[in-house]
Amino acid sequence: MLFFAGGLLPRAIAEDDLHARWQTDIGYRVGQIIIFLILIPLLAYHWRKILRGLQQSGWIIAFCCIATVSAAWSYDLRYSARQGILLSALTLYAVYVASCFDWDEQLNMFGWMSVIAVVGSCFMAVFIPSYGISHDLHWGSVKGLFPHKNALGRQMVFAILTLALGKPVGIPKWLRHTTLACAFVLLIFSNAATSLIVMVFCIAMYPAVHLLRFSRKKTLPLWVPLVPVFAMGAAIVIANFGLVAEAAGRNATLTGRIPIWTAVISAIGRRPWFGYGFNVFFRRFSVDLAKLKYEVLYIPAYAHNGYLDILLGVGFIGMLIFLGGFISNFWRAIRMFRANEIRGAKWPLFVLLFIAVFNLAESAIVHAMAFLWIPYVTLYVSLALVTAEETDRWTEPPREAVTSGLVDAESHGA
Repeated sequence: MLFFAGGLLPRAIAEDDLHARWQTDIGYRVGQIIIFLILIPLLAYHWRKILRGLQQSGWIIAFCCIATVSAAWSYDLRYSARQGILLSALTLYAVYVASCFDWDEQLNMFGWMSVIAVVGSCFMAVFIPSYGISHDLHWGSVKGLFPHKNALGRQMVFAILTLALGKPVGIPKWLRHTTLACAFVLLIFSNAATSLIVMVFCIAMYPAVHLLRFSRKKTLPLWVPLVPVFAMGAAIVIANFGLVAEAAGRNATLTGRIPIWTAVISAIGRRPWFGYGFNVFFRRFSVDLAKLKYEVLYIPAYAHNGYLDILLGVGFIGMLIFLGGFISNFWRAIRMFRANEIRGAKWPLFVLLFIAVFNLAESAIVHAMAFLWIPYVTLYVSLALVTAEETDRWTEPPREAVTSGLVDAESHGA
């Protein structure tokens, strides 16, 4: 998991070094091969459990299929096909985790991964500042184990949610609390505005989502006064967008994101239904990319919006498939949150909220090797398996009733 997050084989990428962004990292490719070679015998050994997990992964499988099939209409058939296969392999890894480990074990894995990421980032920032601290356009921002400050910010928010809400039972309490404090410090000094805003959003939503645990009769009077408060806050932010952006250390264009989004939306309009091919738009030169470069004056690495990247890659058809899976996942997370019957019942809902909001300004979920795809798929499969077990429990007749029925049948036959 740390490898997929970009922290096991770190590579410094300067913000203004576009050439480095396009270079192939041989160490990363070798790491992919090693991990997937280890995964193959595990899949073969646990195939029954994994098959059951795959049977509950309809929306996820459908998205992987359209991502791979998009190679048929891609500018570069081989590249999109390879990216689709890598996404499918990463999905199999996440399904393996969800199918072969129970809930507490999954929380422990994500928890220990977060501890290593936080402790390792502190070590790099303090003892190896030549790597652990940015020396490019974001001079002075902490990036720890990761290639960019935004990657560190993303992992710190994930670590905070996992350790604070998941409360992994395998991590000593003192270590969990110490790691939480360090994660907050690293998040602040990373100067990753998107991650900071998402963290504030999750904290603000914490008391609000607890209203889901009230009955409908009690919830209505609590929600009524909140509606105008949220509406008024949204109106103030929109009316004073420039001031809010400056307060967050950004300009009114959100560090150049708005011009990129405008150009990307124009490109989506030219191929709206099936897109340009999975992950290929910014990687292979085309007339549409040339138009975007003319408008933005450079070629960005991605759209800085996960949903726009989905539309670019697989169009509205792929977006509908993704939304179908996300809504199903979100609904099951709400049910777990309301039931509050297991450790870490709050964790799935807040992780999905984090993913949903974070990808409004970053592209960090539907890529061939995106870390957030792992907890997303793991949650989807785990919650689906829990739902399936509940359904089986309710539909399966009691053992006593089955036995008595057989006895009655035998007596009538006699």
